[in-house]
Amino acid sequence: MGSECENDQMTIMTVRIRLRGFIVGLLLIGAAPAWADPESLRARLESLAAEHGFVVEGLDRLESQLASTSTPKGDLPTQLKGLLEDYNYILISDPAGAVERLVITSAKTPTRARSINATIKTTRLGPHHQVDTVLVGPNGVAFPVTLIIDTGASTIALPESMASELGFSPEALQPGVSHTANDIVPIKVGNLESVRVGPVSASAVPVAFFPDERLRGAKLLGMSFLSRFRMTLDEAENELILLAK
Repeated sequence: MGSECENDQMTIMTVRIRLRGFIVGLLLIGAAPAWADPESLRARLESLAAEHGFVVEGLDRLESQLASTSTPKGDLPTQLKGLLEDYNYILISDPAGAVERLVITSAKTPTRARSINATIKTTRLGPHHQVDTVLVGPNGVAFPVTLIIDTGASTIALPESMASELGFSPEALQPGVSHTANDIVPIKVGNLESVRVGPVSASAVPVAFFPDERLRGAKLLGMSFLSRFRMTLDEAENELILLAK
């Protein structure tokens, strides 16, 4: 009888040990870093970089998350846009137009936290609408400037001479190129700390600095800011309407 009890106790202890081992195994599996998963966002970006031969910077800014279960379709920039919809980033192309470098700058903050809906009066410059804007660069100084609203510009475009005024050092800017209808223009790209139009603002906004003579005095408010919102430009009332997405 005593021997049977001892055997039963040993069996129970064995089961408990096995259960503990199983639970510890589950905990270890759950604790594995996301980048170790072949479907993690980091792994997907590294795979694309190896396939297409470009450099990725800022992987340490990625949060631990899996990539979308469906692979984005289209060319490389379109695929990267789909994968990085929750992040601010800069694409730098070589003279032939191929992606040379991807710089992940930061995670996007929720739209509600960074903006409020607003209707902002514009002024006319010929056929164009202008709006008063406040830019903040790396030096943290608020820099008021009037920008032309240009939905055809992929980013905020400023003359190169403004870079130092906004606090950008040469090391803080990356070389890039802009493809125009006639030629290729060398530019320098970076990230503004914030951009404010009326009561509406956004942080970590990509900016491109062009040779002064190419812009001929123009300063453009492009889609790196405008695409953060649902935008309407009322031609009749001269109003820019920005709504949270």
